[in-house]
Amino acid sequence: MDAKGGVPTLILNMRNIRLKLEYDGTDFHGFQVQPALRTVQGTVERVLSELLQGQVRLISAGRTDEGVHARGQVVNLKTGSRMSCETLKRALNAKLPMDVAILEAHEVGPEFHSRFSAISREYEYVLSTVRSPIVRRYAWYIKYQLNFDALKEAARLLIGRHDFRSFCVAKSGVDGTECVVYSSNWKRQKELLKYDVEADRFLHNMVRIMVGTMVEIGRGKRSAADLVEMLGAGDRRRAGPTAPAHGLFLTEVNYGRTD
Repeated sequence: MDAKGGVPTLILNMRNIRLKLEYDGTDFHGFQVQPALRTVQGTVERVLSELLQGQVRLISAGRTDEGVHARGQVVNLKTGSRMSCETLKRALNAKLPMDVAILEAHEVGPEFHSRFSAISREYEYVLSTVRSPIVRRYAWYIKYQLNFDALKEAARLLIGRHDFRSFCVAKSGVDGTECVVYSSNWKRQKELLKYDVEADRFLHNMVRIMVGTMVEIGRGKRSAADLVEMLGAGDRRRAGPTAPAHGLFLTEVNYGRTD
């Protein structure tokens, strides 16, 4: 406490720093810290703690699973250090391994919270229609011919407010399983098919299960009408398989006015 019994000076001087991260998830056991395992959070926290000379804990916009990549993960941390954000960014990138990088570093208001301040998140899933050693770590190779129009129609049906209980790991919706999907679309890029989706929130494995289901529709094993039935069923067993983790990217976290 200060001399008058008020709030400790250290707490009053704490800064809230927001970082934007990019990482290749191939050699990480997911984002969240796990004992004795290499994770994104553990790796970044260790370097931050060395640079800022004190224990640092990151708050993330979302916890990506093992093998999932990110081009726009957002975290924030509290620190009493006076190091400038640009200096911190450079120092972090000088010490971090090559499969994770800091893209941006900014000081934000004390109310900013990487998870709870977010208004939407965006993911991309990548399919490869050719067998490629170059992209094999970042795309799911599909050896079957897919009906692209069927993929696009299935994606369109996912837009809006729905109960995604059929498209998540059991008991993953702590705050319920209803989500609002703002955009959902497939696009072609040479031999790659990319699925882009934005929603207010995502349940555990939701994007991967949606992609696995749409691939079955693209193969003709299911129809768009089946997808509508799945949304109403509320049963994970009714949806398709979970697509592999390595094709998934967290691309953006949106914050509106606090961005």
